[in-house]
Amino acid sequence: MSMIQTKKHMKSRNLLLAGITSLLVAACGSDDTVDEVIPPVVEVPVVEPPAPVNVINVGAGGPDENQGDCEATTEGVNWNALMTETCRNLSDYNLFQDSMNPTENPSNGGVAFKLAVPLFTDYATKYRFAFIPEGKQINYSQDEVLDFPVGTVLVKTFTMPADTANRGGEELLIETRLLIHRENGWVARPYYWEDTSDAKIAITGKTIENMTTIHKGEVKTFSYGVPKASACTSCHSVVPVSQGADDTRQPIFKPIGPKARNLNFEHVYSDTTANQLQYLADNQVLVGLPSDFATVDKVDSFNDDMDIATLPHEQVMDTARAYLDVNCAHCHRSELTIPEENYAGTAGGSGLQLEYNRDYAENPQRFGVCKVAVAGGHEDYPADVIPGSSDKSYLLFRMSTNDQRHRMPELGRSTVHAEGVNLVKYWIDNLTLADCSDSP
Repeated sequence: MSMIQTKKHMKSRNLLLAGITSLLVAACGSDDTVDEVIPPVVEVPVVEPPAPVNVINVGAGGPDENQGDCEATTEGVNWNALMTETCRNLSDYNLFQDSMNPTENPSNGGVAFKLAVPLFTDYATKYRFAFIPEGKQINYSQDEVLDFPVGTVLVKTFTMPADTANRGGEELLIETRLLIHRENGWVARPYYWEDTSDAKIAITGKTIENMTTIHKGEVKTFSYGVPKASACTSCHSVVPVSQGADDTRQPIFKPIGPKARNLNFEHVYSDTTANQLQYLADNQVLVGLPSDFATVDKVDSFNDDMDIATLPHEQVMDTARAYLDVNCAHCHRSELTIPEENYAGTAGGSGLQLEYNRDYAENPQRFGVCKVAVAGGHEDYPADVIPGSSDKSYLLFRMSTNDQRHRMPELGRSTVHAEGVNLVKYWIDNLTLADCSDSP
């Protein structure tokens, strides 16, 4: 209401009150002691502005106390089945609007995401989605994987491109892996696409012979492995660092990739292009994101098309650390920022620890510098990492071989990631020389 309108309103009210007072006096007779009639004060309630709308999982529903049913008909995600059942068909969970296409258009509650530096899997293309139940939120973590609420489903579909130069073009649909956060922890469920009609549960895994792709003009043929469900714990678990004979703690299953630093870049969504962390926070799905965004770690994106010879030295060195973190440190880590006290990766006891957030300068030996391998080992490679001599470093040899005895990672690849090898080779060759290094 404008100022002029307010004054007119007040004048009209006063005239009305005066008229009412005159009538009362006329009806009751003149009295010099008649009290002035004062209208009551009416308090106007304050109307709060509406809360921000959560466009990602508003109306998505979520699990309740009921037992799941794989055959249930649901408008959206079949949350209860995800929480309690292992369904035969991927479509039973109703995660995608088109059950035959798990690469786009998730059901309500699902949001696509990408990683700046992904885990290598035989040059496969990966389509990632996080499904968050309605009313649930993700808690931010500076160094560890984001803290996803119970009910979350992380979905990753693997396809093999006919030619890696045309990702998103002609591709073979291979498998869809689910990580489901149930009340008692995370569980893994692999699904194999034997044909394009639906994916079937593959608890015991699957080996696909003669998988082929063209990469940089070269035809690559190899055996592709869909892991059995129990094998997922090899990479996804942290294990207790024994505190004695009475220590009966169990391994804890965890996701690997979606850490803040690996999500801190722009992604093209259906409605906008935005930083992935900021997008989740703006939509009320992520809480705890620092207001000073400069304090959030960020790693530069890495893909097979990059020519590291054209990149700044410091960027290449940092990206190599990020590559080792996502491809190796899920096993090669110990304590540090693991929230559970006295826990480590499954290879944390080897002495080789490659976390991105570990300070290299504090103890280079933790990164394998001049450290003799305690598992495997090879007479031609006297230490895990020999600064300045990648050709003599056992770590690089393990990345470069398909020999089952020495290959690293042990699971998840049948081919050598040439671009990853070149990245880590650059890192080793440019580390400050150490006692085990060849004399200059």
